Amino acid sequence: MIKSRNPFLALLLSIIPGLGQIYNGQLRKACVFLAIDLIGPIIFGLTGVLNNLEGLVILVVFSLSFMIYRMADGLVQAKKLANYELKTYNKGYVYLSFVIAFSVVRTFLDIPASTGIRTFITRTPAMNPTLQPEDCIVANLDYYNSNTIQQGDIVVFNAPQGGIWIFRIIGLPNDSIEIKDGYVYVNNLLNETIATNEYILGDQVVIEHLERINSAKTISTLRHKQPLMQETQAFEKTRIPENEYFLMGDNRDNAFDSRFIGAIKKDDILGRVMYSYWGSTRDRINIVFAKE
Repeated sequence: MIKSRNPFLALLLSIIPGLGQIYNGQLRKACVFLAIDLIGPIIFGLTGVLNNLEGLVILVVFSLSFMIYRMADGLVQAKKLANYELKTYNKGYVYLSFVIAFSVVRTFLDIPASTGIRTFITRTPAMNPTLQPEDCIVANLDYYNSNTIQQGDIVVFNAPQGGIWIFRIIGLPNDSIEIKDGYVYVNNLLNETIATNEYILGDQVVIEHLERINSAKTISTLRHKQPLMQETQAFEKTRIPENEYFLMGDNRDNAFDSRFIGAIKKDDILGRVMYSYWGSTRDRINIVFAKE
């Protein structure tokens, strides 16, 4: 049976990788386009380029460009097929089956997870001043497959209360942790702090500090001039169990962290926070947390 191809329909079908090409009778090209769409992001993840914002932007540009290219290809090829002889697979139920199968594959393949990265949006002030509410961040879920968890890393983890939370590693397995008057002691050594700024956050006066958590790492932390809860000011000296980690929010007086929920098991730590790609203000774009 001879029937021309509808260029506009071919363009719309090409939004699904390969479907417009199937409509145009180009089965081999359809398979190539489908493979590029499914495997391309995984290759990006394996190269490690997604560990920085530039790599993420390249992936987004690549994905958009590829979609535009295949839609244009579907349109142009359809215009050339005025006397197209229908193939056995040029049927509506085949197109519908392709869409369903593609959706199932994308769901189970989990493209974001297969790249090794996942995006999150912070919703609480618990990691102020490092992370702020509405920061859009990227975490590398494969990072600890080849790297050890270090004191000072900002991590995403499965919280005992449910959901994925974000805090900083303060104590490692077998370390001792103690908090006195709001100040942290790791293995009986005080995390020395220096006040750097005082300002009003919400309706509270807060003091920003530089806190030295080990000889190689200094972070920014926040304390309220008048502590919100006395429970945050003291924590009885405790030794962290094997394969568990003590996590704290950088907002020392306003974080429901290991002081309340206990140490977090290694298996519940999903990955390391790498950088931000968006936020409530322009200066929140491309903050590299993995280098701080």
